[in-house]
Amino acid sequence: MAGAYRALSFDGDGTLWNFETSMSLALEDAARLLRASGARRPDGPVTARWLREVRDSVARLDAYRGQSMEKIRLASFEAALTHCGHADPKLARDVHDVYMRARWERLRAYEDVPSSLAALRSRFRLALVTNGNTHPRRVGLDGLFEAVVVAAECGFHKPDPQIYHVMLERMRLEACDVLHVGDDPVEDVVAAQRAGLDTVWINRDRLEWTHDEVPSMAAADLRELTLRLTGR
Repeated sequence: MAGAYRALSFDGDGTLWNFETSMSLALEDAARLLRASGARRPDGPVTARWLREVRDSVARLDAYRGQSMEKIRLASFEAALTHCGHADPKLARDVHDVYMRARWERLRAYEDVPSSLAALRSRFRLALVTNGNTHPRRVGLDGLFEAVVVAAECGFHKPDPQIYHVMLERMRLEACDVLHVGDDPVEDVVAAQRAGLDTVWINRDRLEWTHDEVPSMAAADLRELTLRLTGR
């Protein structure tokens, strides 16, 4: 299988780095700061879970379609404060700064990733295709990827298959040349396959596959993937 590909493309969040943990901890910090400022929902305290729900509702608004993650997150803090009857743009910016700083400080690549990418890079060209806002340099992976395709910059967001065509164009490759690797069944497997790519599902949580379209391969992590593609 490995001999059929000239390049590997990777998702970032949940595949190469532990975005979920860093985001959850940063939201806890933001919620504590909001509570300390006196902000309170009509139906209860400000919590990290509620802030996540507000962010998701803001992201679905047409006005924020295609906007950067940073703008959406700031708007979500503004919306949260408004909901609490505590509208304060400066406080929203301060909370956003605390959140972003905490998120970056806690963000880490998974333990299996650096050595695996180094080994894979000796055999394949590498690309990153992400809906997120994390540049590889923030997690010590700078210089490994020939192309970095960020949704907010190119204008296409997964699961739109067009984002994968952007990657192929930048790499000057055909879909048959690239194997895409990611953790999200829809955004990384189904969408990439609809763009014509073969796919690998990274299943770190040992979940059951529930979609009609199936990946070309599944692996628990990048260490297993590297062994299967390189034999070492």
